[in-house]
Amino acid sequence: MPEIPARGSCQCGECRYTVNAPPYVAYACHCVECQKLSSSAFACLMHVPSESVELTHGLPATRERMADSGNVLETWFCPLCGSTLFARNSARPRVRTIHIGTLDRAEDIEINAHIWVKQKLPWVELPK
Repeated sequence: MPEIPARGSCQCGECRYTVNAPPYVAYACHCVECQKLSSSAFACLMHVPSESVELTHGLPATRERMADSGNVLETWFCPLCGSTLFARNSARPRVRTIHIGTLDRAEDIEINAHIWVKQKLPWVELPK
């Protein structure tokens, strides 16, 4: 469980935020979109109440895209370094999806699940 408030930032530090609630869930998503977004094998994410996220410095840019489900995904990212900070799915407007790697103390978050594992890269080994 992270210390509350949890703090986070983009890679360059231009955009900073706090989260004033513990996560509902923390997970690794192995879908192709998360692979592309993270430039890695998966993205580590957590859901928190949307009202618990507060920008404390900078102004992130946003991007919207249509998910395979038909939901609209809005992503906030730093306009200077491009780091993705958090997102919102139109199916869950009161939830923010935080990119765990942007937290100052990402090591405090315990991953509870792995999702979209049918799309995981073949060399990724999941815990038993």
